[in-house]
This record gives sequence, structure tokens and C-alpha cells, in this order.
Amino acid sequence: MNTIHYYLTVFPTEALIASMLTPVQFGSYMATGKNFSSSERLIFTEIEGDFPSDFDWDYAHARTIPHQDGRPKSSVYLGVYRILERVPFDRLGTLYLTTSGGDTLALEKGVFPNNFSKSPYYLYQDLCPVQPLVISAMNPEAYGTYMVSGDCQIRLPVICFCDLKVLDPADPVDTGNLGPIYNHHSAHLKDCIEAVTKKKKISKTLARTFAGNFTYQIVKSGFAFVQPECRVWYSMPAFEDLIEQNYDWARSAMLV
Repeated sequence: MNTIHYYLTVFPTEALIASMLTPVQFGSYMATGKNFSSSERLIFTEIEGDFPSDFDWDYAHARTIPHQDGRPKSSVYLGVYRILERVPFDRLGTLYLTTSGGDTLALEKGVFPNNFSKSPYYLYQDLCPVQPLVISAMNPEAYGTYMVSGDCQIRLPVICFCDLKVLDPADPVDTGNLGPIYNHHSAHLKDCIEAVTKKKKISKTLARTFAGNFTYQIVKSGFAFVQPECRVWYSMPAFEDLIEQNYDWARSAMLV
């Protein structure tokens, strides 16, 4: 019997893909495969398939078979629209972060931490199903809950996002290298921070189309998947642990 993996991609696009490739092979294929003209980062999770839904599992089983020359089938798309909201969160497995060079880091599924650092503001990159860059007064747990609740004017049925390292505008040198975020949005960043700290706004959009510049260098503590009934957290390893245990990935991700 052919082994079929089901991968839910949340960045840069949302899709459900059946494949005979292992997660590491799949990440490399999607990021640097011969069918692509340029390399790109990929964030995806493996899910347990064949659950009751409108996804065509029979189609997946029929099409996800080896090529005539014996090569494994790399990808069979089952959907590319409103996928995340149709996947039960108890089916989510390990989260994988693939660099543009094709190296993949695995993050294990967990629960939301109860010790988020207290800060007057936080920075989030929404990844799926929308992708704005947001400054918020809420910590990750509160932000995710708010975005899928009836209290939010732009409520989403589900959201995947990550929290990012935050620059102190008053001391940018000691903040470190955080990529292109603040170079392009420094003045607007200060305005947004003031809006949530002094004018008491819940959140402000820093950039509507920043996702193309998103890098793993600026991820802070982890990745969140939130729906009204359930939430899942994937912790980002500390820099020291990445260097010691996943140096090749860290180098490919330009952390070193």
C-alpha cells in the first residue's frame, strides 16, 4: 500500500496537498523543486487525513501513486481555498519551517504558554488566511482569541500567525538585526505603537502586504493556530538551541 502524507500549507499560500514524500522531502521539493523558477520559504503542517469533510479523499488515493518509472508522486492538490477552517485542529501534527534553500525545521505541537512576557505592545505576522503585519496591545493568546471571536469587527473563522521580535524605537541599535521591517516602516511603526500604548487602540495594521518580506530571523516565541473552540501553539527554539541542534537550518535561514 502506498503511504500518503497530507500537508496543509499556510505560507506563502493556503493549500491541502497529498504527497508520497516525507516532510523533509516535501519541503525541499516545494521550495526548490525543478518545477519552480525561484526558491521560496514554506510553512506547512502534516495532518491526519480521511476525516469526514468535503475533501475528496478518494481522489487523493487514486492519484497519489508512483510514476511509471517508480518515482514517488510529489503533490496532488485537494484544495487551495478556505482550507485551514475546514481542518479539525485535533488533526494537526508537526509544523515544518522550510527555508528558501530547502532545509526544514520541525516544531512539535503543543499548548499555549501561560508565561508570555508582558509588553506594552506586540508585533504579529498573520500568515493564514490573511497576511497583514499587526501591532497589538494583546499578548498572543488574547490576540488569537480576539481575532476569531464575535467581539472583533473583522472576525475570522480561524487564524494562523506568529509573534515577532519587537524593535524599541528609542534604542534600535541594541534590538539587533530584525530584517527589513523597520527600515521600511520606521515612522509608521512609531505611530502604530503610540496608537496602542497611548490612544488605547486594540491593534493597528503596520503593513498590509509585508508577508513577502517575512523571514524566520524575526520570529520571536512561536506560531499559533486558533479557532473558536481550540488553539494550538508551536514554540520556536531558542537561538542557542538552534545553533547547537539545527545549525544547518539556522544557517540556511540566515540566523547565523
